[in-house]
Amino acid sequence: MKLKELESHLSNVTNFSNAKEHLEQYMTTPHLAARMIYTAQTQYEDIESNLLIDLGIGTGMLSIASCLLGADHVFGFDCDSDALKLCQLNIEEFEFESNIDLIQTDLRRVRLPVDQRRIQADTIIMNPPFGTKPFSVSSTEQEEFCSTGIDMHFLQHARQLAKHSIYSLHKTSTRDHIYKKAHDWDMKMDVVAVLQFDIPKLEKKRSNRQNSTASHAPLKAIEVDLIRFEIKD
Repeated sequence: MKLKELESHLSNVTNFSNAKEHLEQYMTTPHLAARMIYTAQTQYEDIESNLLIDLGIGTGMLSIASCLLGADHVFGFDCDSDALKLCQLNIEEFEFESNIDLIQTDLRRVRLPVDQRRIQADTIIMNPPFGTKPFSVSSTEQEEFCSTGIDMHFLQHARQLAKHSIYSLHKTSTRDHIYKKAHDWDMKMDVVAVLQFDIPKLEKKRSNRQNSTASHAPLKAIEVDLIRFEIKD
């Protein structure tokens, strides 16, 4: 399948109608998803016939792209039940019910919320939260949840679950910091491409952050790195 054909198929993935700002539910666009997964397959052969995990699966965009390019199976993790319902509808629309399994779990937890001895993947794919929208937890849960650097927290979870490689999108402005983390976690890091990501331009203050939506806000373009991390032997 050619890149343009893949992007065309992905344009049929249904977006959030009521995106949750505090979860940074910015849908990975068909263009970004197609470029990310097509590159992973055509340059590195990390998709076809491989077992994948999609951290923060959201609408299912990256997982569906992977299945279109021949992924053997995908496990998709997300904490939001509404997102998982939408994702399931998208999976059914593409007839990938036997290819993608959904798991509800909160990746913001400090400890990996799944047993890595039972579930690991050849390749991890993800578009993690950038960490620009803080979330609140009760005082009794503060030690259980990561409150800052959520993008690096997702990457650390990915490092524990990946057998071979990780593909992720991160703000270009954080590249030096990510290089340091990759070195600390014994991973080889390559910036595969620099892309434009259009995300909702949100107001600085809202009376009800948890229930506000980003779906119809004006867009702003940010520069993001498509990064491939390779787990060192």
